[in-house]
Amino acid sequence: MDPVAILAARRSEPSERHERPHFWPLILFVLVLLAVAVTTLGEPAPAPQESPTPSVTEEREPRVYVVSYRFGVFSPTNLRIHAGDTVRWRNDGALPIRVVAQLRAGRRVPEFDSVGTIPPDGYFSYTFATPGVFGYYNPSSEASETGVIIVR
Repeated sequence: MDPVAILAARRSEPSERHERPHFWPLILFVLVLLAVAVTTLGEPAPAPQESPTPSVTEEREPRVYVVSYRFGVFSPTNLRIHAGDTVRWRNDGALPIRVVAQLRAGRRVPEFDSVGTIPPDGYFSYTFATPGVFGYYNPSSEASETGVIIVR
């Protein structure tokens, strides 16, 4: 057989290479499609952030809290505040009252005192500068008229 006939016979025979399906263009198309979808639809995940730890020197605006006195009772009886906050005792009763810090270790700490009576519809304010537990009472009436300020 001559070489041209052999070559022509080979071209007419189906080769194994042409009989296999062509998956590479399909795979390449799917990869390109995924890349386009990720760039247009996907956003990078945010980096995990550390949770803030509470700080002792946390900045906050000082607040004013009101303790009402009516019918021989301070309300609220126990109040939690932060150092730098102000407590305002308001007399909602019919008789004058006085607010005095309870003695601790022989002295009043802090030394708050309404210095005289608070008339009906009047008030007395005190700003607590240091943390601690501070009791107070109304000395012009019964001993059960007390309250506590807890300063953090």
